[in-house]
Amino acid sequence: MPNSNSSIVSQRTLGFFSSGGLAWGVIRNGEYVVLMYYSQVLGLDPGMAGLALFIGLIIDAVSDPLVGYLSDNTRSKWGRRHPYLYTSVIPLALSFYMLWHPPTFVLGDDVPLFAYLLLCNSILRISTTLFLIPALAMVAELTSDYDQRTRLLSGLQSIYSIVMNGMSFLMYALWLVPTDEIVDGVMNVDGYREAGLFGAVVIGISVLMFSVGLRRDVPRTRGETAKKLLDFDQFVEQMITLFQIQSMRVVMAAGVVYYAGIGAYSVMWVYIYSYFWEFTTAQLSLIVIPMILGGLFLHPFMVRFIKNREKKNVAIFGLLMASLVNVVPVGMRLLDLFPENGTEELFWIMLTLGFWETIFFLVFQVGWYSMSSDITEQIELETGRRNEGIISSTMTFAQKCATGIGTFLAGILLALIAFPTETAVGDVPADTLFNLGLIYGPMILLIFLVCCYVLSRYSISRSHHGSNVEHLPHD
Repeated sequence: MPNSNSSIVSQRTLGFFSSGGLAWGVIRNGEYVVLMYYSQVLGLDPGMAGLALFIGLIIDAVSDPLVGYLSDNTRSKWGRRHPYLYTSVIPLALSFYMLWHPPTFVLGDDVPLFAYLLLCNSILRISTTLFLIPALAMVAELTSDYDQRTRLLSGLQSIYSIVMNGMSFLMYALWLVPTDEIVDGVMNVDGYREAGLFGAVVIGISVLMFSVGLRRDVPRTRGETAKKLLDFDQFVEQMITLFQIQSMRVVMAAGVVYYAGIGAYSVMWVYIYSYFWEFTTAQLSLIVIPMILGGLFLHPFMVRFIKNREKKNVAIFGLLMASLVNVVPVGMRLLDLFPENGTEELFWIMLTLGFWETIFFLVFQVGWYSMSSDITEQIELETGRRNEGIISSTMTFAQKCATGIGTFLAGILLALIAFPTETAVGDVPADTLFNLGLIYGPMILLIFLVCCYVLSRYSISRSHHGSNVEHLPHD
């Protein structure tokens, strides 16, 4: 059984670890369209829909540090992480299914539909916590090598991206298609329901593959643990210790800023591509294909690109490039310097940019997550504890809270510009579309620039990490 000092990650371990990206990709894809589904298709006020998603994410995020602390200090025949991984399987798949299948008695009235969305989304988010935090915590357990950690995470992120964008392709090519009764495929309620059933099955299979496949890779536990599993004082002490480390504060702050931008970006992506650029569902299904290819290229690209480079610099480069690729076309359209809607030039430009946008965003995410895993040895040197779970929980806490903020912000902004509900593409007034581009482009760019500045303050370098590993006791 491998220990936490192992350096080389086997192909088997990489494969099963990467399989967790299947569930993560399906869940993440759902976040792109859930606001559209509840506001445009089911008729819920977009501000109320955004509020429901925001509250659900905050409830979930509050549980993150607790799950991280518990998984760090749990002792069982299945190890520290697997009890929580196994517990997440059924509620995760079931809540995702129910999110897309609201019963008829909650439809037609904002209040019950709001309550239903809040309940389903909250259960989904908490279940995601039970899976994702222990999964990410295993990175620092499976290897202490600076580059191998990036290799693990790039494998996970590759599958995540392929599935997330693959689900988008299926949504527009298979499920959200026009019918005799529905002219605009985006308004096809049955398509969302079919996608929800398919996604729930994929989520269940993915979490089982990850959990069972990595069962024999559970490392020997090293470091001190809490004397009592449920002890609030010890929980607070470990959280305070974590945030006394400067690099942890930087990584979390950068994550909050980044995922606030991603939350707004994710929600408004569908609006931008469907209403601003006026792509048909058939065109959207094709535009997603290069994004899928971006995920395929990520792993081999990152394995080579990270060599002899600092993770901080790699992450900043990825985000700067993604920002430019994402907002420049919108800005140029607002200035009437971009091809008109419906032209082949516009389609092929956005098709190409989608590939690079995907790769650059993933480069940032892999670098960001990998930077957090290197804090493990710093904590162990100072406290004697290995707090991988608490570290990963702070990352997901930042991600979920900030995504909720961004989602809520997107809903409010859509309400402020009076973006109409239950309105087909082509029927939105031109001045409303101009305002949509105006709040989208500059807002996303500003948020990501702030994130890059914050991340530049991270201080654990390649040599610093190597020194930390050398000074730790080895089994």
